[in-house]
Amino acid sequence: MLLFLLEESERSRDDLVSVLGTENLVDNILNGQEKINTEQAPKLGEFFHIESSLFIE
Repeated sequence: MLLFLLEESERSRDDLVSVLGTENLVDNILNGQEKINTEQAPKLGEFFHIESSLFIE
């Protein structure tokens, strides 16, 4: 879903780095090696202007 949101909003991986903190973390999340946690979800929700619970599995 995160890749879809990036595409649809015409934002980049670098924009996510500014939200989540590190390139390594963003890469791990985008590659499915790490899940979005409860601290990151609200930041992403605000960034994409959607409900943060959509990021929590």
